[in-house]
Amino acid sequence: MTSCRVVGLSGCLILFALTAIAQDRSTPVPPLPLGDVLLNLPTSHMPSKGTWEVRFTHRFNQSLDQGSFSSRVHSLFGLDSNADVGLGLSYVIKRDLQLSLYRSNALDDIEVGAKYNLFQQAPALPFSAALRLGADWRTEANLTDRTSGFAQAILSRQFGRRAEITIVPTFVTDAGRAVSTTASVALFKHAFNVPVGIAVRLRESMSVVGEFIPKNRDLPKDMHADPAWAMGLKQVVGGHYFEVLISNSNATHADQYVTSTYMGSPLKGSDLHLGFNIERRFGR
Repeated sequence: MTSCRVVGLSGCLILFALTAIAQDRSTPVPPLPLGDVLLNLPTSHMPSKGTWEVRFTHRFNQSLDQGSFSSRVHSLFGLDSNADVGLGLSYVIKRDLQLSLYRSNALDDIEVGAKYNLFQQAPALPFSAALRLGADWRTEANLTDRTSGFAQAILSRQFGRRAEITIVPTFVTDAGRAVSTTASVALFKHAFNVPVGIAVRLRESMSVVGEFIPKNRDLPKDMHADPAWAMGLKQVVGGHYFEVLISNSNATHADQYVTSTYMGSPLKGSDLHLGFNIERRFGR
């Protein structure tokens, strides 16, 4: 009888240990402090249920290399120029599901989106995956093709507590702009691209972040454009995320950055636009 009890107890202990090991292997790794976006691209990270986030974006229009040196000094290297400004709001309505609303003065574009977290990286899972769907409504005057839809798969791989790489295959309808003297129409009926982002943690609350968006292969043959790129620093202070960046593109919407153009003009790799983002989280 005693031996049966010992065997039974041993079996329970082994089962408990195996369960604990399985749970440990499925527990998500602690994410890097990157928030909902890298600089422009979405991350696969998801706050807890009930979390609100307010996001403010600012992109100066004048390139740092525009004009003579004296004119650049006079304009404080573009800081006196006009800017593309955006304001966004997001809310995690339930676990793994976030709804967002974002409005930019670039074509007075209103974007609604939903991001669903499929799974997070864990010892038993080599990467994180999320799906983001949404639509844009461009409300500026003299436009045709005012609405777009987009779908994004967000795949990321974290390397310890120091680095993360993110790949965002993106499909958009009625993307980009082709500008004539009387109207602005969509350059693409359907556009596809695969942006890539990387973040390297410099210290506990600061990371350097880079984004690269390849040249769209479906651009018209007479349009010569360079890939889009952005580089910046991200600093986390409490519930705030502060990002200062430099980029050759002011695009912040998916229907803008997949096309290798911006506001009807092809991108130049040598353009240097300053910008910044501020995000603030509330709730849990």
